[in-house]
Amino acid sequence: MSHHTTAYEDILRAAGHRVTRQRILILDAVCDGGKHTTLGEVYARLHTFDSSIDRSTVYRTLKLFVELGLVVSAQTGDGETYYEIAPAKPHHHLVCRRCGRETEVSGDILERTVEDVRARHGFQIDAAHLVFSGICAACLDE
Repeated sequence: MSHHTTAYEDILRAAGHRVTRQRILILDAVCDGGKHTTLGEVYARLHTFDSSIDRSTVYRTLKLFVELGLVVSAQTGDGETYYEIAPAKPHHHLVCRRCGRETEVSGDILERTVEDVRARHGFQIDAAHLVFSGICAACLDE
């Protein structure tokens, strides 16, 4: 997924934010990370282009991008937060606690549950990118 498939500049401006060189570099660094990338990896990529951008700027900018829906974040249980460019369709991850295997599953799997919670409780779940931890089939068979 590439951030060039979304009108990220329009989204930033519509939310009252400027499109700055630093923000573009940070978004590029997330995109260059492929599917999942950590704050540290984004920070390291940035320093090849601009060593003046500090870690707190990267953190605040990633938080803004998540709030605006340009980037999604998830914690997989290893203590890290992973970031990726927001996909066109939501997806989730199954992460095995034993072997670490990660399986990506369609966002459709939770659609009914999210709608049911909204209907019953009037609560809108942010379910664009969730991580479920457990034990995979291979490890269960061992």
